[in-house]
Amino acid sequence: MRAPRRRGAAPAAWSGGLLTSGGHLLVVRPSAAAEPPADGRAWRWRDLRDDPGFLRLCLLTLLLALVSDCLTAMLPVVAIVVLGQPSWVPGVVIAVACVSMAVARRPAVAYARRVPAPRALRLAACFFSLAVLVMTPSGWAGSATAAVVLCAALIGTLGDALFAPVVTTTANAAAPPGLEGRYNATFQTSFGIAGAVAPAAGTALLAQGNTVLWLGLAVVCAGTALSVGFLTRPTRPVAAPASAPLRRIVVGGISGAGKTTLAAGLAGALDIRHIEMDALYHGPGWTRRAEFEDDVERATRTPSWICDAQYHWVIGDLLGERADTFVWLDLPRRTVISRVLRRSVVRAATGRQLWHGNRETWRSLLRNPRHPLRWAWSQHATRRAETAAFLGLHPGLTVVHLTSAREARQWLRSIPATTCPRRTTSAGPHQTASPNLSPLSAGGTTMQERQREPAPPGEPVLEIRGGNRISGSVRTSGFKHSLVTAAAAAATASAPVRIRNCPDIVETTVLGELFRATGANAHYDGPTETFTLDASTWDGAELPADLVSRIHGSLYLLPALISRNGVARLPASGGCPIGEGPRGRPVKHVLDVMERFGATTRLTADGSVELTANRFTPCTIDMLDYTRNKALMSGPCYGGAVKTALLMGAVTHGTTTLHHPYLKPDVTDLVTVLRDLGADIEFAGPETWVIHGRGPEALNRPVDCTLIPDLIEVVTWICAGVVLADEPLRITGPGIDRAVRALEPEFDLLDRMGVRVDIDTDEVTVHSLTKPLRPVEFTAASRGVFSDSQPFLALLAAYAEGPTYITEGVWEHRFGFVPELAALGMQTTVDDTILRVDGTCPPHRPGNDLYATDLRAAAVLLLAALAVPGRTTLRNHHHLARGYRDLVADLVNLGADIRHTTAPDVRPKLPAGAGADPA
Repeated sequence: MRAPRRRGAAPAAWSGGLLTSGGHLLVVRPSAAAEPPADGRAWRWRDLRDDPGFLRLCLLTLLLALVSDCLTAMLPVVAIVVLGQPSWVPGVVIAVACVSMAVARRPAVAYARRVPAPRALRLAACFFSLAVLVMTPSGWAGSATAAVVLCAALIGTLGDALFAPVVTTTANAAAPPGLEGRYNATFQTSFGIAGAVAPAAGTALLAQGNTVLWLGLAVVCAGTALSVGFLTRPTRPVAAPASAPLRRIVVGGISGAGKTTLAAGLAGALDIRHIEMDALYHGPGWTRRAEFEDDVERATRTPSWICDAQYHWVIGDLLGERADTFVWLDLPRRTVISRVLRRSVVRAATGRQLWHGNRETWRSLLRNPRHPLRWAWSQHATRRAETAAFLGLHPGLTVVHLTSAREARQWLRSIPATTCPRRTTSAGPHQTASPNLSPLSAGGTTMQERQREPAPPGEPVLEIRGGNRISGSVRTSGFKHSLVTAAAAAATASAPVRIRNCPDIVETTVLGELFRATGANAHYDGPTETFTLDASTWDGAELPADLVSRIHGSLYLLPALISRNGVARLPASGGCPIGEGPRGRPVKHVLDVMERFGATTRLTADGSVELTANRFTPCTIDMLDYTRNKALMSGPCYGGAVKTALLMGAVTHGTTTLHHPYLKPDVTDLVTVLRDLGADIEFAGPETWVIHGRGPEALNRPVDCTLIPDLIEVVTWICAGVVLADEPLRITGPGIDRAVRALEPEFDLLDRMGVRVDIDTDEVTVHSLTKPLRPVEFTAASRGVFSDSQPFLALLAAYAEGPTYITEGVWEHRFGFVPELAALGMQTTVDDTILRVDGTCPPHRPGNDLYATDLRAAAVLLLAALAVPGRTTLRNHHHLARGYRDLVADLVNLGADIRHTTAPDVRPKLPAGAGADPA
């Protein structure tokens, strides 16, 4: 139904093809072909073929005009002929239409200017379709027929009132300079065609019967509604309104609107690193981390990044200066409240860990006055004003303003991935690396693809035939780290220490030889797995370099050396090269702790350590001084510093106090052994230990201890059971229940991923993979998931549906295994201390020559190679002997096909006749 109005307008039109949907700014530009010719030639109708965007505009106008004119022409005909109504009904219909148009025009124009053009056009199409639907039962309405017809006329008029202002506005905006009349004439023609076709089509349909008439109207309206939805979609990817690529992006705005979700999606689309601001901001107990500003400053040095909050009054100026794009997620309050409520209920019900151990609880949801639910309600308007002020202070930012969740999804889908260079990756040679990435934390490095070379002839390698499934049960051995600390405690004592459940590994052999080299006694009984140490005859201040260099645990013998002799010299210790310092492991933290007790230390250029001390003095140490991240209580020196302080406190006369000690089993087992030897160690609180030292002479009671099952070996077998087993794999060992408690962060993470593990008092049963796992984000930290566990969790992440992000919070060079996993087909990306694993993409490429850089890398590469059908070789596998009793033999007993061999002598083939005697 149409009242008299000015024609010559077009509905949602765009000439040149860019029209964003939802709440985006409507950008209507003429295409180059529609510009006035440089030679001054007059515009011609045939020029339309060079402007496909305008042709789409005309088609959309014609369709909506056809529906509008169908209602105008057909309502009176239907009222008189079909329904048998008196002749005054058509007049009333037209009068109602005119009055409705006059009343609705002003608010319709205001609405059309306030909302995006596609939304107004779709609403108009809905009104037209609804008018026809209302007319459908009019034949059975009886005395109410006139009212039904009038109602249909009213609804159709409202659609026309919405349609007209959008058409007029967009048509005038689409006209190139000097050609407005031509464009308006084109639209006028489309309306004229529709006005002529509609009555003729209606009369023809009516001649075929009432049913055909109604079906024809229904088809026209349905086709128009579908066409409006199709033709008003964006015709090309919608990017930020900027010519430069998206490189440094801040996603900000209303609290609780879903900024983190949008930022994570945008990071995945552009393959840029996502900086989760809440993880940097919230410390344990929802406290604000003191290192927040420093972490943000380091993280935003890189060329490309996305952060999900501006925190504009804290570090806003920094982000405003470094960012180039600001994505404003400006959702209505009711939308934000519903999102926050739904998210909070789910988190409270599942108890999922958020950041640094913080969890959502029902109590905080109901009582916390600063809960996000109440914050979003009370601070919504304030946040909008603050965001607008932030943008006013930084006018150089390109702003993308999103006002609905649907609009955000459409914009995200339209972002082309080529707008930003890819990050450093090891997923394949076709992906390029960014050379300017800066480390997130001090001492970090960017992972680089190693140069792959064949193994030299005769080098021992493992030949792995993957594809076999394993089954059965496996028994774990004792914890390697607890063995080292128990041996260090035994070295300070004058009584024997018997260590049960002791693994037959390199550490055991080397420690025994070190004890014997100083005149002490050491004996390992293989059948009973018992290691007996007696340092009562210890006589020596220096240890053999060839033995010390084989293990890192030799470093913890320094307290025994200096307490017995007053001087000590220790050559450079060994271990996996995963940190800083001589041979890839830190040393200075141990020397610093010993200096606090009064020792004089010297670290030589070759990594050797020299110490002297006349007497030791007790002290008080905050062990967080030896962490890299105090909020996480994590760092490569944390555990070693606590072990050294405990040993020094036990051999020092006086009271030593340690605040915030490391709480993993290798340290708590050390405390148990020292107390059994005779040391007086008091637990003054959950974060304070007091050592009442009485010198080494007080450590004189024999000790019999049993090692906890090796925690990382348990994780290794869990990973093997998920990836390689065809039936549940049982893991046993003395004290397995203690291992489960110590691995609580790992078991929580496995549960989040969807790994099924059954826990009993004497065994752990792992179920094989039956469906894709869930992607997760976690940080390996000294008081959380073991850094040694993250390689195996990274392998499991390849079986998850989506990207998994692993942040390494302990060691600097922990990702040496990543290029090798990528060689097996996994999709991995390393950005400083963050590893991204894209799933589902498990290892699948055989025939590779893998190289293990450290102990855990060797183990995870062995498992990954077993998952790949075909032949794979593993070099440098000797690392396995430093942490596993015999991992290869255990896997073979379960059904794996692994063989010890040597690299072949591969020589290039000579062409025929080459090398023959020229005579």
